[in-house]
Parts: sequence; C-alpha cells; structure tokens
Amino acid sequence: MRSWDHFVAHWHPSKGWASTVIPAVETIERDPTSVEATTAWCDIAMMLGDTKASELALIVCLHAATGSPQGNVARLAAHRELCLLDLGLAHATRPGPVLLAEIGAPGLTQTDDPALETWLAEQLTPFEGNLARAAAAILALVVARFEP
Repeated sequence: MRSWDHFVAHWHPSKGWASTVIPAVETIERDPTSVEATTAWCDIAMMLGDTKASELALIVCLHAATGSPQGNVARLAAHRELCLLDLGLAHATRPGPVLLAEIGAPGLTQTDDPALETWLAEQLTPFEGNLARAAAAILALVVARFEP
C-alpha cells in the first residue's frame, strides 16, 4: 500500500491535465458543496486515477460523497467503484472482465467493507483520521503539481 508520503515524493502527473484540473479546483474552492463541485471532484478523481494515484482518487471520491448534493452522484460512484477495483478493495460479482462502460452498474461489484475500513483508517492516519482534511491536502498537492 502506498502512503501519503509516497505521493508527495513521487507523484507527478502530466501537465496536460491542467486544462481539466485548474477549472475543477477553482469550482471546488468557489463553492465546495455545489452540484458543480461534485462534477469537479469527479474530474479530480479521474485525473488521479489516470495518473496512477487511485489511493488519492478514492479518498477524494469518499470525501465528495459525504457533502455532495444529488447532482452527478452516479459518476462519482463509478469513479469510486473503479478505484475500489483497482486497489483490490472490491471484486466483480461475475466471472470475466469488467468493461469500463459497465462501471457503476448496480450489482456489478462487491466491496470488501472491512478491508475498505482498514485501508481508509491507515490512509487517514497522517490527517488524524479526518477525511475532509485528507481531501484538502490532496487538493493542495494537485494545485502544487500544476503550478507554473
């Protein structure tokens, strides 16, 4: 399992993500509980997952889900499910590959809740167990990586 310190030291996403990330960060900072912020968190989660930071993406998804209005929760849940599968915290409920287009379909995966709870507790240790503090730190790291 990769830790927060690992990402601070080694995670460097492509600058090509700036056109997605910078507007998303601005939206979250402007009104963190808006429907638009939920979409922005999805954009951040997508970038994190695509840049091999599924651990950070899952934390962002879990945080966004705690304060999200009902807008775009399906997309947020799909990102969460993809992260869980990537991290081995969920598995498909049927044999064979899971197609990307299927992610988010009801009953497609089953989460190992005890493993997720243990994983999350370990990941939140640097943030005194506070999910919001972890998400804020991740957002600050994202901003730092896209500064000119």
